[in-house]
Amino acid sequence: MANPNKSRSCVVLAGANAARRVRDEGLNQSMVSTLVGASGGPKWLSISQLDRVLIGEFFRDRSAPIATLGSSIGSFRNMCYATANPMEALEVLEHGYINQTYASERPTPAEITSKGEDILLRVLGEQGAAQVASNSVWRSHFVTVRGRGPLASEKKALLAPALLASALANAVSRRSLQAFWDRVVFHAGDAPAVGFRNLSTVNTPLNPENVCPAVLASGSIPLVMAGVPTPSGAPAGNYRDGGITDYHFDLGFEHPEGLVLYPHFFPYMVPGWFDKSLRWRWVRGGAMDNVILVAPSPSWVAKLPYGKIPDRDDFVKLSTEERLKYWNAVTEAGKRVAEDFFEMWQTGAIANELIEVGSDEEPHRLAMSA
Repeated sequence: MANPNKSRSCVVLAGANAARRVRDEGLNQSMVSTLVGASGGPKWLSISQLDRVLIGEFFRDRSAPIATLGSSIGSFRNMCYATANPMEALEVLEHGYINQTYASERPTPAEITSKGEDILLRVLGEQGAAQVASNSVWRSHFVTVRGRGPLASEKKALLAPALLASALANAVSRRSLQAFWDRVVFHAGDAPAVGFRNLSTVNTPLNPENVCPAVLASGSIPLVMAGVPTPSGAPAGNYRDGGITDYHFDLGFEHPEGLVLYPHFFPYMVPGWFDKSLRWRWVRGGAMDNVILVAPSPSWVAKLPYGKIPDRDDFVKLSTEERLKYWNAVTEAGKRVAEDFFEMWQTGAIANELIEVGSDEEPHRLAMSA
């Protein structure tokens, strides 16, 4: 049984096989074959310091291929890992993301999309896109969706009702999403290293011309941002946020043999964007058999300004000055999350402090009680 340190700023949850391996062998980067990054926009700032430890320490000098799988901000983060200087790329991403400002309180979708593209181009520089597309160690997989019918439109009068229809259909069956959306995964290498068991999927190879559009599309929230028209090499269409089908992922994907490391801002996983209120859809321990999830502890979150991690509503509810102060405070506090993970890994304490999640257990409930 786990003996978590309740003073920790992070919690580590693991499925049965992952927990057994960590207890028997300790945690080391060679046992990890897949890195997952969830959708969540500004929520990422709570673990941006953890990304630094993973990039600069845990995966330092990684030479064996590793598949990275991300949607939305998870794609933005994972893209950094595949550049020639990932630490610098992450710092540019964090600075650009925090400091994005707009002339009006209600910027248009086109304005937000333009800002997102500008951030990505600064992160990638002149050679970054080619580095990501050709990286044989960090094998990127960026999840997007291609809207069908009115879901391909930029007209709110057509898009909004279609979004509602897809949400209602999803409430009946998650499989119904494929009537509205095509999942399109942009992958490095000749063939994808990750395969999905649920919903239909189109795989498209990355190239220097489509890296930026693919990552931008992966985070292009309908009605908030504009869609991205046909990235190079992809089927024709209008591409949007991969979180619609794969918000935190339901873990129903095939990946290289080994464990999945999942640095996450929550100790729970919501399969798709429309499943947020459908608690019965949330991932249970049975799907986590080979997963190690690292997240900020509930006690750490409670001590943050406003008692929560950042989200998109901060743009509306807070002034620019208040938001910048808050977001910077969260990233600074995130150093404690990163330091605790580093200590648990380096000292081997993780073997005793991880929380094993049983097949029918809810990760969130275990984390809250730790």
